[in-house]
Amino acid sequence: MCAMFNNSLANSLFGSRNSIWSGSFFSASNLGDLGLMKSGVYTKMLKSYYEKVGNDKETTKSSSSSSDNSPTWDDIRKRYVTPEVKVDAKDTEAEKALSSVKSTSKTLSTDASALANMDFDKSSRDEIYDAVKKMADSYNAVVDSAKKSSLTSISKSVSWMTDDTKARAKQLEKMGITIGTDNKITVDKDKFAKANLTDIKSLFKGSGGLADRHAQRANGLVNLASNQMMTNAGRSLYSSTGVLK
Repeated sequence: MCAMFNNSLANSLFGSRNSIWSGSFFSASNLGDLGLMKSGVYTKMLKSYYEKVGNDKETTKSSSSSSDNSPTWDDIRKRYVTPEVKVDAKDTEAEKALSSVKSTSKTLSTDASALANMDFDKSSRDEIYDAVKKMADSYNAVVDSAKKSSLTSISKSVSWMTDDTKARAKQLEKMGITIGTDNKITVDKDKFAKANLTDIKSLFKGSGGLADRHAQRANGLVNLASNQMMTNAGRSLYSSTGVLK
């Protein structure tokens, strides 16, 4: 008897396999409604409705009875509608800094990947120089943009990238690439033209080379900046299980 009651109760709440499509409490349509609630559609509809109610009350206010105690639109708005949040100037600057880090890091990822996958044997020295110079410029842009961000994870990641470059300072110097006190790199075209091609290939070409390492670091910076920007907006790049969306 108890089992029959439990089955009956379960079917009434959740629907049996045969009735799940026919309007039980947790049927597809109700689950769809739940999805709409979570997405905020109903909230927007509710606000729109009360906006109309408020306007109607303003129109008919003069003819309303003084004994009408129904809530006004102002009462509803104060209780249910989230007030507009004033954006602090510092927050705006922080967002600009994150946006800059994201943009420059995307460029570095593209330029560094192109250099890592370049066919050095079939390319002219000018083409190789252009590819190296392009990566150097985007690398320097990331270094500059990171200085404007107060996010520790970004400054730490850029620090690892510049330390990785410094660890290869002697190899870089052989091909006319120097590292400044500001961590930015400079490429001397004349010295680069005289550098040994084997040295250039061994440093930049393929998976695990310096260019590939910079590309991977740049991708990490894009994710860091993007996730922080979405977190600031009340969202996240990650699902509830921690998986990157």
